[in-house]
Amino acid sequence: MKTKFTISFLYLLLVSFGFCNAQNGNHISKYNKLIDSLIKVNKFNDKVLLITFGADAITAINTKNGIVLVDAGVSTGLTTKYREIIENQFQSKKFSYLLNTHGHLDHCGGNSVFSGAKIVGNYNCINEINEQLKNPEMIISKLKKITDEYDSKMDKAELYSEEWYEYFTQKIRYLTALNDLENSSQIKLPDSTFKDTLNIDMGDITFNLLFFGKCHSESDILIYSPENKILFTGDLFSNYGRPSINENSTTDKEKWQKGATWIEKRLENIELIIGGHGQIFDKSDLKSFITSIREK
Repeated sequence: MKTKFTISFLYLLLVSFGFCNAQNGNHISKYNKLIDSLIKVNKFNDKVLLITFGADAITAINTKNGIVLVDAGVSTGLTTKYREIIENQFQSKKFSYLLNTHGHLDHCGGNSVFSGAKIVGNYNCINEINEQLKNPEMIISKLKKITDEYDSKMDKAELYSEEWYEYFTQKIRYLTALNDLENSSQIKLPDSTFKDTLNIDMGDITFNLLFFGKCHSESDILIYSPENKILFTGDLFSNYGRPSINENSTTDKEKWQKGATWIEKRLENIELIIGGHGQIFDKSDLKSFITSIREK
């Protein structure tokens, strides 16, 4: 579901919310109408819903025994909006599982919005989250610097251009994460972890989880839903199958090879590939990733 805007409408929005001047502090509420208008909803079928706001993404799958979520976005502020959309689309408030593709904060910052769901991640996920939050003051300082940088980029970009929107959504992502930290909002840690594999049976839909090995993060997992023919790859690769390898995480190369084989066995039954930031990949991207991993 994509919304188009006229320049005059955007101008009125921006003026009314004081956004023509990019230096505006951390009061997100004054941008709410513009934020809401930029949230995109991609409904693949009556059971699968992908919600994105720029590079922020969350997928919801409606099953016989409740809604299963993949990732939770960067912040409680944005994810609260996503939750409302999901509830309206599926006419349900039963959230059964939340699957964190890895422990980076931009994928689990909104975990607490789904406090009723059982949160699942790899066994390294909890330590990874805690490690990132050891020094909140340092993170706050970094987030302030990042939001200032996006303010500067917006000032230089052509108003209402694709580039301007990209900078705006990125600024809001980091700004809402900053607000969470400044308000001491707690990131909810996974309730349940697994070491190598885990299968979740929701009655009509199943989810096969595999720990790929330390790669982009310490806790990267693949999630496959055979009934929906969907593979969730987290941040393991980007366009054209470029691996997102943290060079400090090359100790699990043997696991990577097993992960590549695991994907290949399911390749013919995969029709939709969703990345950690809402990217829709095709099989050529996936095959290129497998080749790159094998070469490693």
